[in-house]
Amino acid sequence: MGTQRLVQPSRQRGETLVGLVVGMGIGLVVLAAGSKMLAQQLQGHRWALQDSHLHQDLRSALDTMASSVRQAQFVGQAWQKRSTAECQDVFCSRSEELRIEGSRIDFSADRNQNGLLDNNECTGFRIQDHKLQIRTACLPQVWTDLTDAGSLKITDLQWQLQCERRGRWVARWLRVQLSAQWPQDAARQLHLFQTIALRNHVPALPWPAVCGATP
Repeated sequence: MGTQRLVQPSRQRGETLVGLVVGMGIGLVVLAAGSKMLAQQLQGHRWALQDSHLHQDLRSALDTMASSVRQAQFVGQAWQKRSTAECQDVFCSRSEELRIEGSRIDFSADRNQNGLLDNNECTGFRIQDHKLQIRTACLPQVWTDLTDAGSLKITDLQWQLQCERRGRWVARWLRVQLSAQWPQDAARQLHLFQTIALRNHVPALPWPAVCGATP
């Protein structure tokens, strides 16, 4: 019989406790960095979505103002009622029929084309408690909110009027700037501009008070 040789079992070497702890530590660091990047991406996406809503709401408010202001001092059958040298109808004979005071504008328009200034034909826009408001009645004045300060904080409204004499008529343009900010973050602001051509010219005599000195 041959001599039998005993085979020694091979020793398996595992990870040391120190190596395991180091590996777990590196994994946690990578996981934390990844979580931070994900949080930043989600926050950026949320801000972008909020800014988009802010821009959309502010643009909608500006478009509403522009659509209304374009009709300022409209009167039915203007070719007859304003054919004389001076403006004699109630929609342009008085300075208050188009008036700008600071951030507020007031005007009127003959919506039902009856030639009379009805109580619901006085319009205007102003800022009140960081809300954009529209005027819907002459006397007593009625103002209705167009925006919600909880989702859109209006901070400024500016009007700049430009007048140009064209023969015996006066053409006018209004440049409006509407500014707002995110209610929870004053650093996130938005400013929109628009130039509005008033469709209804008025006679140059007398020169409209809102246009300043006679050119």
